[in-house]
This record gives sequence, structure tokens and C-alpha cells, in this order.
Amino acid sequence: MRPLRFVLPACVLVLAPLFVGAATPDSIAHPALPVYGAGVDTLRVDTVRADTLGADTLEVDRAPADTVEAPVLRGGPPLVDPIPGPSLVVDTLPADAGADTIRPIPVRELVVDILRSPMQLDETPFAVSVLAEELGTTGRSQSSIEEALQGLPGVQIHNRFNDAVGERISIRGFGARSQFGVRGIRILVDGIPATLPDGQSTLDHLDLGSLGRVEVLRGPGSALYGNASGGVLSFDTRPPADAYLRQEFRRIQGDHGYQRTQSTTSGQVGSVAYLANLARYEFGGYRANPLREDGRPYGAALRDHLNAQVSAPFMGGRIRLTTNAVEMDAENPGALSTDLLELGDRRALPFNVEQRAGKQLRQGQAGVRWVGPLGDRELELLAYGIDRDLTNPTAADWVRLDRRAGGLRAIVRSEAQGDAGRLWWALGMDADIQHDSRRSFQNLAGIPGDPILDQRERVLGGAIFVQAMLPINQVLDVLTGVRYDRIRFTATDRLPAPESGVGGGGSRTLDSASPSFGVHAGIHDRLNLYANLTTAFETPTANELSTRPDGERGFNPELEPQVGITTEVGGRGILAPHTAWEAVFFHTTLHNELVPFELVDEPGRRYFRNSGRSQRQGWEFALQFTPDPAVRARLVFSTNNANFRDFRLEDEDLSGKRVPGLAPHRGEAILRLGPGRWFAEVRGETTAAIHGNDRNTPEAVSPGYRLMDLRAGANEVNLLGIRLSPFAGVTNVFDRAYNTSVVVNAVGDRYFEPGPGRSVYMGGSIAVQF
Repeated sequence: MRPLRFVLPACVLVLAPLFVGAATPDSIAHPALPVYGAGVDTLRVDTVRADTLGADTLEVDRAPADTVEAPVLRGGPPLVDPIPGPSLVVDTLPADAGADTIRPIPVRELVVDILRSPMQLDETPFAVSVLAEELGTTGRSQSSIEEALQGLPGVQIHNRFNDAVGERISIRGFGARSQFGVRGIRILVDGIPATLPDGQSTLDHLDLGSLGRVEVLRGPGSALYGNASGGVLSFDTRPPADAYLRQEFRRIQGDHGYQRTQSTTSGQVGSVAYLANLARYEFGGYRANPLREDGRPYGAALRDHLNAQVSAPFMGGRIRLTTNAVEMDAENPGALSTDLLELGDRRALPFNVEQRAGKQLRQGQAGVRWVGPLGDRELELLAYGIDRDLTNPTAADWVRLDRRAGGLRAIVRSEAQGDAGRLWWALGMDADIQHDSRRSFQNLAGIPGDPILDQRERVLGGAIFVQAMLPINQVLDVLTGVRYDRIRFTATDRLPAPESGVGGGGSRTLDSASPSFGVHAGIHDRLNLYANLTTAFETPTANELSTRPDGERGFNPELEPQVGITTEVGGRGILAPHTAWEAVFFHTTLHNELVPFELVDEPGRRYFRNSGRSQRQGWEFALQFTPDPAVRARLVFSTNNANFRDFRLEDEDLSGKRVPGLAPHRGEAILRLGPGRWFAEVRGETTAAIHGNDRNTPEAVSPGYRLMDLRAGANEVNLLGIRLSPFAGVTNVFDRAYNTSVVVNAVGDRYFEPGPGRSVYMGGSIAVQF
């Protein structure tokens, strides 16, 4: 694998502040105190002695109850890790053994940015979840997005353990049909779109080792983000260390050839903050190669990551420069039929091995974001660019893609405090462009054959949006907004015209206006209720439009955008001093749902068609119990009853059938002991059976399963100024046989991707800080 071409300039950019020179502070602000339970009012955290970091005690300066406030960065996440609920408690440990234990200090100012303007979590009239402290917990293998997003209601992640196609992420069913990458969900990484204007998202460049915060909008967000926003995921890199320099090395090794090596350098010099993370991920795979007798599996992956940031004051505000890059080489073991699955060796699909199915990728991305004053208002500006080169031999084709993309975003915000509460509004625009050079050939055992497709594609997306928070009285607030999107697809066919004289190419323009309306009622400090009406708008991607089942070239003129309306009613609150809850009911109606299928004589090549109308409704529950700072339990349960209401093919009526690819119910339970010197965590998961095709035939049903994971270790043991954190974990403790993913509507009954058996990993980190 070639070295990362972005490493040297990025490291120079990030490490340059080290040579400016600055005094090491005597005390540093604690970036994130652990949050437990629930309560009322606010907290102010001043300083924490540097020599107590990583120890069992923190020194917190308390302020009078009527003057304290939570530390929050305007336009960014709060410095206190949140738990969903109207108000949350920070339990602090004594500063020294002789001091009295400080009582739980309540925190209300928990700010989220996923609604495109900073809002307190307890005031949002939408289903929003936040993961922060959980991501920084040691003991994680950092091998998958599924591990990072555990404990979220309404979110299903099918970890296929297949880096060539990635993990399938769905929020309330949006995204469940994706063959590769992420579909139907808007993705942001450090504020930079990972979703292109045609609606396709990729997370190959997401660096799990430096991930610090995730915000999730568990419902349609087209009024905020436009195309492909059935749900929204916002990933943020953890803040740089609040010290002159912190250097950390991490090493993890486990079964199936899993290895991860990581170096993180971060710190602050005056008002300049920096972070640089380099990582290498290796996975040998566990799917047996049926064409070899030496036991070597098929499904290996090698991936190199770079993630770097630097931020500083600029023109009265703050500017942040971000760059990340990834190089990857992965094999694709494919999905199996029931007959092959019952052999029990978790083998790779022989045809995929023969065709050398896999993925080779190089991607670089850079962005700049500035937030600052515009008179008495606030202005946010963002620009980004993406360079992606992909070679992708599949079971059917040999694909080569060269992509260049970029975009701009501008948002103006204003707010005022009235008698009824806080009034604010935001006005913004997005502009994105995507240039693809797409070539597809026959796959002759991993070698490109005759050309099938050769075209240049361009996608232009533009949008304007407005939203406002209107306080009605001291109890009721209304959040409303509307967005208009216009997306133009054009293609230029570079193959010779066929004998008919009709070549490919052409253009299509798709647009939509997406309104939303939500109302929040703060009934009591311990009870918040909300209801909303939102819309979803999703176009076919350029690849889906170009892949036509009739064999013609150019865009498919019959494939239409998917549109939907969702109603939602929910509440969040406090049952007892240490118990927070959330409950949500949703109902979604989709028109022209995009449905994948394959042709019998072209296995592995995916086409798309529209269904008439489908419906999804379900419940989401979350309960968190924290009776002690060292004990935390979380229980989530989600249901999703998804059915086609009007879906007719030429030869049959599929109305009333379940939408495939979705588990009708799923639950998780997590119990964690810690913080302290040591920690331990046990996690259980139960997932219902999943249909694999539109016809709901019995042979296409993936059985339900139950899994359990364990992890344990030490929290930053301080040894002569060196911080050590050893840990170990076991996944699938009881060695269950299960299918980790279902390929919807696959030809030849190849629906099932088997998951690994019991797996063990061990690792640790070593860090020094100045």
C-alpha cells in the first residue's frame, strides 16, 4: 500500500504551533466531566489540577446555586458530556480523602448542534440522541462504527465485517436497502458533509480512534439537510488535550488477524489547538476461502488513516481547518445462500473469490469552518473538497471511479430574549458539486474486460433554508422551518454510439420543498413532551440512475425520488433522582420507495425501482439508571412495523408484505462498572428475524439472535507520569451462529452474511502529557 501523500503537509500544519512557544499552564480546564442521573439547575466547572487527571479525584470550584452555569462553547458541543433527558447531574468525587463528598451537581445546559443551531437538548421538539463520554471509554476495539453507536434507540447497524462494502446503517428503516456505503441518511464528519449531493454517503474516512462525540437525529431532517435525510448522524473528533502536548500510543490485537496501531498528538498553545491522529487497521478475515486448502480466509482488509485539525481565533470568531485521508485495500467475501450457510464454516462465496471481488480506495478530504460575529448576529461559513479514487471489482462488474466533489455552506443566526423565552432564527444556503468519471467493465476473474459503461457525471445541488424557534409562553415553544432543494444530474456518454444510433447521456432535474414543524412543552423540570411533523426527500444516486435493467445507456427515466411524511410524539424526563427515560412513537408514510433488485442472468448487479406506497411505525424506549458514580445501566428497545401498502409488479401484488432488511424489534442492555481505577462492561443484544426479499418467502428469512459482549480494563494508571490503560474484551461470548447482515432481493438466494464466532481482543494505551 502506498504511503499517505497527505501525512507530511498535514503534520506540519498541525504540529507547527508547538514551535511557537508557550508556557505550560499550572492548571487546566477539565474538558468533560462524567454525567450521571438527573436533576435541576446548573453547574460551573472552573479548573482541575493537572496532577489529578487520570486519578480518582477531581477538584471542582463550586459557585452559588443562583449564579452557576454549564461551560458551553457557542456554536459547538458543551464541555459536559450529555445524557438524553431534560436535565442531568454531574456527580463529582472528593478532591481529597479528608474532604466531604460533594453532592450531585445538576446540569441543564446541554447543547446540541444537529438542528443547525445550538439548542439545549431538553428543549428540542425532535428525537435527538448524544453519545460523548461513552466514546472516550477505554476497552473498545475501535474496529467498527457499530461498536461506536451502541445503545441508541431506533438505530440499526449491520456490521458485515466486510470493509469492501462497509457497514449498513439505518435509522427507522432509512438506509436499510444500501448495498454499499450509506443511503438515506445524512452524514456529517466534523461539520463537513460526508453525504454527496446525489445522496450517497461514505464513511471510509471516519477515524474511530479519534472520535469524541456523536449526535443523532432519529427522524427525517430534509427541512434542515435536504436530500437523503431520513435521519442524520453527526460525528465530531474529540477535543485536543488541554495541555501544551499530549502524546498517546495505542495498540490493539485480536482474533481473525485484527490489529490496530494508533498515534495521537494533541494540545493547545495559547489559543491555538491542534490534533493529529495516525492509525493503521488490519483485519485478516474469518470467512473461509473455499478455493484454498491452506486455511487462509477471504475477506482481509488493510486501512491507513490520517485525521488532523487545527483551530485558532480569527476575525473575532474561531476558524478550524480539518484534513483527513484514507487508503484501503479490502476483499469482499460476499453473501451466501441457505445451502452454503448450513455448511457451517462461514465460507466466502466461491464466485466472489473467483472474481477477486474487493475494493481499493484512496480518498482525501479537507475543510475549513469559521464561526464569528456579523454585527449583532452570528455567521457560519464552511467550504470543503473531496478527492476519491476507487477500483471496485464486484461479482458482476469491474468498476473504476474517479470523483472530485466540494461545496459551500453559509448560515446567519440571530437570537433575542423575550418575556416568553428565547427567540431565534437562522437563514442559510448550501451549494455542492460532484464530478464523477465512472467506468464499468465485464469482470474476467479480477481483470477488466469489455466496457459496459463509460460516462462522465456531474451533480449540482443548491438549497436555501430558514428555521425559527418561537416561544409561545413559558411552557410551549415552536420550532419550524422549510428548505428548498434543486438537484441536477447530467451525464456524458463516452462509449461509441450503438448501431441504433441512440447513445447514452442526458440530464434530469429533481427538486423538492421540505417543511417541518415541531412543538415542545416543558411541563416540569422532570418532564418534557414534544410532537412534530417532518418530511423526507431522497433522490436516486447517480449510480442508481445510470444502472438500467433494460440495458440502455444514460439515466433511467422511470426512476423517481422517494418522498415521505413522518409524525412523531415523544417525551423525556426523570423518574427518580438517578433515572432518566425517553419514549417516542413515530409513523412514516413513504411514496415511491426506492427498492433494490437483481436480474436472474446478472447476479450481483443491483437495479432499482419504485414501490407505490409503504408505511413504517414503531416505538423507541430508552432508560438510564445511575445509582452510583461507579455504576451505570442503559436499556433501549425499538420496534419498527414496516409494510408495503401499495406495491404491484407486472406479475404479482406485494401490498401488505413486510419491507425487507429491517428487524421488527431490537433491544440492547449495557451495564458498566466504573469510572475508577478499573472498569468492566457487559452488553447484551437481541434482534428479531429479518426478511430478505420483497415476497417475504421463508427461505429468505434470517433468524433472530441474541449476543453478549464483555470488556474490562484499567483507566489511565499513572506510573511516574506515564499513563497506562490496559484492557481486553470478548465479543459473541457464547459463540452464537448468526447472520450479521441480509442482502435484500439477491438472486440465487444469496441473502446471508454470517457473523464471526467468539472473538477475543487485548490492547492498551500509553500516554504522556506536558
